[in-house]
Amino acid sequence: MNTQTTLFSPMTRRSLLLCGSLLLIGHTASAQTQDVKLTILHTNDTHGHLLPFSYPDIRDKNSFVSLLRQKRDIGGAARRATLIKRIRAESGHATLVTDSGDICDGTPFSTEYHGDADIAVMNAIGVDLACPGNHEYSNPLSQVKKLIGEAKFPYLSANSFEKATGNSVFTPYTIKVINGVKIAFFGLMTYDARTYNAAKTDILMETPLESAKKLVPELRKRADIVIAVTHIGVEEDMQLAAVVPGIDVIVGGHSHTLLPKPILIPHPDDLRSYSARGTVIVQDHQWGGSLGRLDLTFHKEANDDWVVSRYTGALLPVTASLAEDADVAKVIEDYWKPIRTKYAEVLGEATGDFIQKGDDFAEYNLICDAVREEMGAEFDLENFGGVRAPLARGKITYADMVSMDPFGNTIVSFHATGKQIKAILLKHKPAVSGLRYKIERGEVTKVTLGGKPLEDDKLYSGVTNNYYGKFILEGIADQMDTKKPRLETTLAYIRTKKSVAPVFDGRRVIKK
Repeated sequence: MNTQTTLFSPMTRRSLLLCGSLLLIGHTASAQTQDVKLTILHTNDTHGHLLPFSYPDIRDKNSFVSLLRQKRDIGGAARRATLIKRIRAESGHATLVTDSGDICDGTPFSTEYHGDADIAVMNAIGVDLACPGNHEYSNPLSQVKKLIGEAKFPYLSANSFEKATGNSVFTPYTIKVINGVKIAFFGLMTYDARTYNAAKTDILMETPLESAKKLVPELRKRADIVIAVTHIGVEEDMQLAAVVPGIDVIVGGHSHTLLPKPILIPHPDDLRSYSARGTVIVQDHQWGGSLGRLDLTFHKEANDDWVVSRYTGALLPVTASLAEDADVAKVIEDYWKPIRTKYAEVLGEATGDFIQKGDDFAEYNLICDAVREEMGAEFDLENFGGVRAPLARGKITYADMVSMDPFGNTIVSFHATGKQIKAILLKHKPAVSGLRYKIERGEVTKVTLGGKPLEDDKLYSGVTNNYYGKFILEGIADQMDTKKPRLETTLAYIRTKKSVAPVFDGRRVIKK
């Protein structure tokens, strides 16, 4: 395959629409009347899961994991590489490998290497392009730039700029020519990334819609097909498709959505037949447990416009039936070997699966109970999204707990009145320990602490994590960051208990 590449370095905001990158891909050029086929292989939200993993056997019936046919010993980047090579070897279509962000925060690889291991593995697999996620911004800006420099593929995001210079942090878009079809790929990060470490002081974010409305019309002039690689979540992807004309395909991430088949957002009033008269949206769930495959057929119409005339999509399981690619496995081992002993430490035992059942989230209850008890507080509040993995029955290793709590958050202590606590519960609906509460029809109808109703004017001692505290403790004067890591506090709790059981006690009930 003859390939010619020209990549542009990050550019100023003023020149954003004038620069990009160009890559020629394909086999022998097709005749103009012949359809062109492209297969996009996609992942998102891998969160450091370079090795195979397992989900607990029991899952809430409403969770995406309940839809999986196989839940044990799945994933693994070396297995995924084998599947990618197999598909690349197929005849009749060009192949591109993409990732839609959040390679960081989720396993010991992220804790120890801050994305370096993930980029090395992506390079070994041969990723063609990627969009960063908000968790890449958990790192300092210097580390983000290091990851960009290490990547042998363009990192695409059009809505993230350095405050000091106005330069785009990432390359906004790239144009790839595949058998005569010019395809523009551009990236969009979630606006929530502005709250993460790198962005808080050094980066300005535009909303994805704001950037797309400016960029897509320019890309339509430069390319035949426009594809967005996004980390904004499936609901925002659908909104993007509905309000920004001219996007043929969205390869998404951020919401960890399992889409067994593509979604089509139709454009019935659009005279030009973008993507079978609509925008195709795909997403590959999480952690590399599967590999997304999207097959596109481009057809040249009588007016010389290329359109997506056909598409099919599926999520391909990554299981032990796939042999590991030796080269990728070696890269993973080079990063895993120095830390294996540390993270193999057994802390205790889980007597059951820590999972969700209705309004009960046993994995959150474990963290809340551990922090409250270890800190000697009357109650604890934790944000949903802050515990990143369930905990399976059996031995609990250090690696298991890092996967549950990968962020390095510290514990904040504070005092709040019963009235203030009720307001926090109503607005934020947190995971809790020490408290029991019920919200019905938009009101707190019941809340107790230690079995007794809260008194509005009484002060109570509480704890939370430093990330959540920024959102829920406004107006509370005596908050103090103890600098004690939440993870280490939970580890101490498990080491002391030696065995822990999942708790499903109805402490948090939310009814509409």
